[in-house]
This record gives sequence, structure tokens and C-alpha cells, in this order.
Amino acid sequence: MLVVTSNIQHGHPLVGDARTAERLAAAFRDVPGDLLALQEVDKGQARSGRVDQTAVIAEALGFRWHRFAAAFAGSVRGPRRRPADSRVPDDPGYGVALLSRWPVRSWHVRPLRAAPPGLAPTDGRLGFRVRVDQPRVLLAAVVGAPFGPVTVGCTHLSVVPAVARRQLAESVWALRTLPGPHLLVGDLNLGADEAARATGMRGLAEARTFPAHRPRHQIDHVLAGPGLRADGEASVMRLPVSDHLALTVGVAPG
Repeated sequence: MLVVTSNIQHGHPLVGDARTAERLAAAFRDVPGDLLALQEVDKGQARSGRVDQTAVIAEALGFRWHRFAAAFAGSVRGPRRRPADSRVPDDPGYGVALLSRWPVRSWHVRPLRAAPPGLAPTDGRLGFRVRVDQPRVLLAAVVGAPFGPVTVGCTHLSVVPAVARRQLAESVWALRTLPGPHLLVGDLNLGADEAARATGMRGLAEARTFPAHRPRHQIDHVLAGPGLRADGEASVMRLPVSDHLALTVGVAPG
């Protein structure tokens, strides 16, 4: 099973116009993989042409099984206030998505607690600003892979390291309530060593993924629990969208 994880940055730099869906589909049509985990996904947002980005990419790849989970509902624009969590698939929102070539037996969504509002230093000047952490969400699927069922979780964690570690622990606990073996993939905003320590899982893909124009860090990961191993070397792809490289690795039982 070939797994791809990509923070798509809501399709940036595509501009929301009549051809947005067509150009987004073209950007992903040649992406290989049996399972795609996407982060920073828009649905019904003006900046991305009000399209359902998950559905557009799934159609381009011919994937029948797919789902979007909103970390928060409503527009990403407007007053800077804490958005409401949303688990309603039909609402406009912003969040994560899973797309599978193989049948999905069940879907599961778990909101992850954000950091409380606090003060953060301003960049390059004296003073402080109010920091409001975004809500986060874990989307999981029990996938009927050719070698048996696998539970795959996709998430995008806080940029505050301590909060990201706590959200990661929450995600692992939630996955363990579902059938194993387990994969946890996505933009974790943590390095490989931190992610492994926080989860007790093994990283299957080692590669720098951020920023796309000159990768210096790996914050995108494919983590595996017992019963799964890497099948070959990991690789990265530069897509026509996003400030991240997409990370790809084969996964096999063992």
C-alpha cells in the first residue's frame, strides 16, 4: 500500500475562480498512491473557489472512498475569533481529509483540544499579541487493504510544541480503540524524534518536507504501530500547490 501525506495549503497559489476545480484536479491527477492524507483542506471557501477540494482530488484520482473532516466550520475569513469545532461533513469548513483506493469499512472523527488563548511576543518589535490556537481534528478510517484491515489516522497539529505533543497523545489513544495495525500520518508540526517519543510509534519515512522551496525540516510524518513496516525508501514530491513537499512511502505487513 503506497501512502502519501501532503499539507496542501488550501491549494495555494491557486486563485478562487471558475477554473479552480480544473486546475486543482490537474495538480493531483498524477500523484501516485493508494491512500492520501491531506491537511489544510478547504471546503466551500471563497479563497479556493468554494469547491469541495477533497471531492475534486478524489475524482481526479478515481478514488471512490474519501471524507473531509472540518477542524472548524464556516469561513476562514472575517473577525479573528475562535471558530467552532465541526464534525458535520456537509458544512463549509477547513480541516483534513483521507482518500482511499481501497474500501473504507468505517470513518471516525475526534476533535482535538486547542491551546487556551494566551500572549505571544510580536515579531521584531516590543510588546505582545493575543495568540489564538486553531482547533484541530483527527480523522480516522478503517481501510480494507489487500493484506487486511488497517486503521489510518490523519491530523494536523498545533504549532505550539507542547500542545502538539498532547494532541498527538490524544490521537494515539483514539486510534488504539480501533482495529489494528495502525498508521498515523499528517503534518504534526514536530520533528521525527519528538513524534516517535510522543506516540511510541515508528517513523516509516525520513525526508525533509518543509519549506517546499528549500526543505530544511521534517514535520510531515508516516508513523506505524506494531505489525507494519516500510516497503522501500520514502520519497518526496513537489506539487504545483502548497509550501510543503508531499511525502510518500510504501507500507507492508511485518
